[in-house]
Amino acid sequence: MAGRAAGQAAWRAARGGGDGLRYDIARHTALAALRGGNSLVARLWLRRALDVAPDAKARADTVTDYRDLSARARLHFSAELSLTPTDNLNDGASSKYLAIDDWFVLGALSGSAQALSGLRSDASLRLSYRLAATAQAQTTLALRLMTSTALLSAEAKRLAPDLRSADLNSTKLEGSLTQDFLWPNSQQPISVSLALGEGWTAGAVAGPYARLEAATPLVRSAKFGLLLRASDERHWRRDAQIEATGLAVEGRHALKGGTLGWGVALTNVSGSAINQDYQRAIVSMDYQVARALGPVKLAAGVTAGLSQYDSYSLLGAQVTDGRTDRQFGVTLDMTFQDISVMGYAPKLGLSTTQTRSNISRFEGHGVDVTFGFESQF
Repeated sequence: MAGRAAGQAAWRAARGGGDGLRYDIARHTALAALRGGNSLVARLWLRRALDVAPDAKARADTVTDYRDLSARARLHFSAELSLTPTDNLNDGASSKYLAIDDWFVLGALSGSAQALSGLRSDASLRLSYRLAATAQAQTTLALRLMTSTALLSAEAKRLAPDLRSADLNSTKLEGSLTQDFLWPNSQQPISVSLALGEGWTAGAVAGPYARLEAATPLVRSAKFGLLLRASDERHWRRDAQIEATGLAVEGRHALKGGTLGWGVALTNVSGSAINQDYQRAIVSMDYQVARALGPVKLAAGVTAGLSQYDSYSLLGAQVTDGRTDRQFGVTLDMTFQDISVMGYAPKLGLSTTQTRSNISRFEGHGVDVTFGFESQF
């Protein structure tokens, strides 16, 4: 404790004393925190050391030490924050009218059902602790808080005067237990996790949920990886119970110019209330460029999805062919790695999504601009 206090005082006193001096102070304070049994504070000081590393070797050494310390630490904390201006904050319709198959008009849509512009802020805080670890298995306990806060634009408030920004807010608090282990008599790793959580929508309790997940790599090599993932999630809401069962395959290819990823996910959703039974298929592909273009590291992706409701009720009547939604999205992410702070680099994301449906209420498009930070290691 005394070593950390002395390091903190020296750090403040060394302002203007040159990066080399502050780098040495940060490194020694990290060592003092580690010897005092506080790995989390030690990693914080190593991140501070990154900002004042005098040369590329000092920076690389600090990143290596951070990764080694993080791999051995039991306690981990992570935070994510992003701000997203969007022209479709509420997943609203692009049309003013409710129609089936683009020709059978049933009436006008309310303002709150139409696409509304505004600003969304998303935050995620996660604290995890490794309970036990052996050469064959480890157990991790985690607590995660996720919030999404909306702010309607002046134009959106004029279009939907009865809708408040808070009506679009949501919060989740989730605890999870994860067991990572090797399959008996093999070197095949498997991860199984159980999560229990509670959700809130517009400030009201949405109901508890539980999720069971399992994942295992099918192929592992330096240039190619293939992961199989399965999940079952159940929600107990005030008005209905919903179960979603999913299966996904994710691939990753290391190429000469970057990394190519792809995924296929299938989900079956069933609920106790009307219009809650459907199947969904999503295919995605992304590419991360290996070399930065100047100060910017680029990544791009495309997503295509299909959701099918075999039976769908609208205004008390069954839609003849049910409901079918087709979605296509494109994303471009730019990470400005040369202006990072404590190892966190600003990230700018551009995305557009187009949804086509035989029911106009679910047909729309959105353009999002997301600003956040990404850890570089």
